[in-house]
Amino acid sequence: MEEEVIKKAEVLVEAYPYIKQYKDSIFVIKVGGSILRIQNVADNIVRNIAFLEVLGIKVLVVCGGGPFITEEIEKRGKKPVFVEGLRVTDRDTLRIVQDVLFEVRDNIVKNLKENLDVKADILSPEEKFMTAKKIHYQKGADVIDLGFVGQITNVNSEYINSRLEENRVLVLAPLISGDDGCLYNVNGDSVASSMAEALKVEKLMFITDVAGVMRNPQNPETLISVLHISEAEELIEQNVIKGGMLPKVKAGVSAIKKGVKKVHIISGSIPNSIILEVFTELGVGTEILV
Repeated sequence: MEEEVIKKAEVLVEAYPYIKQYKDSIFVIKVGGSILRIQNVADNIVRNIAFLEVLGIKVLVVCGGGPFITEEIEKRGKKPVFVEGLRVTDRDTLRIVQDVLFEVRDNIVKNLKENLDVKADILSPEEKFMTAKKIHYQKGADVIDLGFVGQITNVNSEYINSRLEENRVLVLAPLISGDDGCLYNVNGDSVASSMAEALKVEKLMFITDVAGVMRNPQNPETLISVLHISEAEELIEQNVIKGGMLPKVKAGVSAIKKGVKKVHIISGSIPNSIILEVFTELGVGTEILV
C-alpha cells in the first residue's frame, strides 16, 4: 500500500514541470470517430480533456464520426461512396453528415458541461471561424465531382482566440462554411492541422484506434516513439506509413513546418492516454518533432 502511494506521488512530481510549462497554452485535439463510438473510451477521453482545462490549458476539439456516418447512410438505404479516402457527399449525404457530426459534437460539450463542470461550448460553421472551398478532384484526364467536399482556405485565428477567452474548451465538427454560402465536409485531420498551424499551438494531437506510427502495423512493438519530420518523409516515400495513418502524419509534418511545437499520434484505447502522453517523459504514442 505504501509503495503504491509513493508511486502515485512520483507521477505527480514527474508531471509538475509539464503542468507549469503548458499552463495558458493551446492544444488542438482531433478525436477519430472509430474511438468515439466506444462509450467508455469516449468518456475517458472527455475526462482527460476536462483535466487539461483544470490545469489552465485551452483545448480545441475536432470530432470525427466516420463509422457513425456510414452506419446512418446505410440505415437510410444509401450506399457510402469513397474516392481515394474522400467520402462523396451529395446533398442527401451532407444532411446525414451534418446530423451525425453535430450530435457527436453536442454530446461531447454536454458531457463536459453537465458531468464535469467544464466551461465548454461549440464552434458552429455559422461563426465563420474557418472557410473552405469545394475540391475539384482530378484523376488523370477525368474530373470527379465529390459533391460538398471541401478544403480549408482560411482560419480566423483572432476570432478563435477571442472565443477561447470565454470558454477554455471549444468543440467543432469538420463541417466548414464556404464563401459561396455552402457547407462543406472537410477531412477532420486537415481541419485540426489548419487550425493548429494558424494559431501556432503548443500541441496538435490525433487520438486514434492504433498505438501510433509503427514500422509494422501488425506489431505494436515496432511503435516509433519519436519521429523527426525527415524520418517521417522517408517512411512515407518507402510506403511504410500508409492507409489511415498517412493523412495524420502528413498533417503533422505540415503543422511542425508551420510553427506547431509538437504533434502526437496516440491511441484512445489506452486509459488516460492524453494525460500519459502530455505529462510523462516516456509518453504512450508517437511524437513528431523537427
